[in-house]
Amino acid sequence: MKPNRLSTKKHTLRFAVILSALILAGCASTQSTTSSTSASSASSTVSTVSTSEESGADETDSTGGAMNGTIGSVIEANLSFKNKDFYIDYSTEDTVKIDLSAPKEADGVKVSGSTVTITEAGTYVLSGTLTDGQIIIDAGDEDDVRLVLENANITCTTTAPIYAKNADKVIISLPENTESTVTDTVTGTDGNDALTAAIFAKCDLSVNGTGTLNVNANANDGITSEDKLKITGGVLNITSADDGLVGKDAVLIKDGTVHITASGNGIKSTKSEADKGYVYIGGGTVNITAEQDGIQAETSVLISAGEVNVTAGGGANGEQKTGNAMFGGAQSTTTDETLSTKGIKAEAALDITGGTVTVDSADDSLHSNDSMTVSGGGITVKSGDDGLHADNTLTIEDGTVVVEESCEGLEAIDLTINGGTIDVTASDDGLNAAGSSVDGGFGTAGADTLTVNGGTLTVNASGDGLDSNGALTINGGTVYVSGPTGDGNGTFDCDGVFTINGGVVLGTGSSGMLKTPTTDSKQNTISVSCTGSAGGTVEVKGADGNTLVSAVAPKSFTNVMFSTPDITEGETYTVYVNGTEAASEACSGVVSGATGMGSFGGGPGNMGGQAPNGGMGGQMPNGNSDGTTPPEMPSGDSGMTPPNGNGGTPPQMPGNTSDT
Repeated sequence: MKPNRLSTKKHTLRFAVILSALILAGCASTQSTTSSTSASSASSTVSTVSTSEESGADETDSTGGAMNGTIGSVIEANLSFKNKDFYIDYSTEDTVKIDLSAPKEADGVKVSGSTVTITEAGTYVLSGTLTDGQIIIDAGDEDDVRLVLENANITCTTTAPIYAKNADKVIISLPENTESTVTDTVTGTDGNDALTAAIFAKCDLSVNGTGTLNVNANANDGITSEDKLKITGGVLNITSADDGLVGKDAVLIKDGTVHITASGNGIKSTKSEADKGYVYIGGGTVNITAEQDGIQAETSVLISAGEVNVTAGGGANGEQKTGNAMFGGAQSTTTDETLSTKGIKAEAALDITGGTVTVDSADDSLHSNDSMTVSGGGITVKSGDDGLHADNTLTIEDGTVVVEESCEGLEAIDLTINGGTIDVTASDDGLNAAGSSVDGGFGTAGADTLTVNGGTLTVNASGDGLDSNGALTINGGTVYVSGPTGDGNGTFDCDGVFTINGGVVLGTGSSGMLKTPTTDSKQNTISVSCTGSAGGTVEVKGADGNTLVSAVAPKSFTNVMFSTPDITEGETYTVYVNGTEAASEACSGVVSGATGMGSFGGGPGNMGGQAPNGGMGGQMPNGNSDGTTPPEMPSGDSGMTPPNGNGGTPPQMPGNTSDT
């Protein structure tokens, strides 16, 4: 287990204050939405948005985004899209056509050399090529200006090719079967402020349609709005010298396909006010390759639908963390520690309620400086550090979470599994409850908690399988843990009370730091000394010959611990390895058979428990003492035979199929 880690940027107390502000501000919000804003809503949906003029007019919110309420009602009230954010056929409208190859003045259009300035509300259809020129929108404060890019090619070597200087909102529409390109060279100014993007807006900016927009941002960011940036359609191909999309108030994506290659962050929102600084993805496809963070929000990130694919910092091998800091590990292999290379990062809250999220990141794949909740969707991550990390609370309610590669799989001060399917592969601890300011360390229980109430949890860890610097509690669900092969860690480890009160539990691993539940547990547990090789099928049967639980162990083991609701005092239970009887034990009480001896398991530095011979047991997860990371373990399918199942050939658990 790595030492306690608090955010080095901001203390989590600040984010608790922000979340409180969100809730309080939301109570006073009068913005109308058509979706539920109940904080107790169990799931997140966004209603279909009508683009009909009759359904509410351009000034009326036609929908709001609903979520599970954990981010805060004030942000939820702002997850709205207006009719004008969506594509409307412009062929029936009064439009002003501008041939960029030879622009001419018209109503609402001024031309000075290669600079075209739009001064009034309306729909402007741009086509042709503007070489080393600029489109400026300088309309009234209440004006909406719509730019229809109809195979337009705009380049500028001195400033931002498209600059929305003043308007209520600018809408960029991309008609079907069109392809337009915007290219810059340097970061320009308007005399006062830097125009830090190829498309730069000081007002709200929306992009819609089904056509294609290529943005070549050679100077800085791709598309920036100093207010809200909304994308409801189109194919956006963005290559940027710094960030791809920036919405200082917020970035909201409802539909479309966005491809971002960024030397900085992929998507970023920067304001820290309670109702700003967030990123929302409720549909479409977002593909990001970023040298720094894939998605970064100053407050919160919510993903409720769509497909999100992120590669950050070169992927999991770009900044691989190694081992435990106390033994010279848990350090980056890169020399530049100033860059953040997380997949998706939120300062206050990160919620995933639906959609598909795939992340390959050098640092944490999903990270929140306060809270994280997964209540739906499918998540697959590879990480050079933690798979999912929250500085405060991490809760999984539903959905699928697969951590294919990580140093530690899931980590938070309070880590709770209430449901879903979770599959974790880790070179250090699988699940780690650590970081509390009331952390005891070196065997003294802290305030950290790791609780499993439901779901299906599969862990393949070379360090501790389930580890808590405080209490470790299993109340339900199906839990399979393949723990370490070396004796410096344990399959289950905690500094506080370890209880099993329900569920189906099967653990295989080493025996040197064996930790068994306390007799305060409400469900019987049996622990046996039992040797098996990697790839061996472990099967537990009752006296009647029925299989209680079985799995394929991805690594070699010397101990098997199991607990199910069917284990009855006075009955004998037998462990088979590859069909051959390996051990048997009669249930004589709450905990029967081999028991653990130590209590140092959950403290900083992975000191483990006291070894059977009284030693400190200082081996690293791979059995070595040099703190090196064990070899990468390829993933496989996972599964367990439920209680009283029919046995058969159990599925292969994730991880290495050879001894480590």
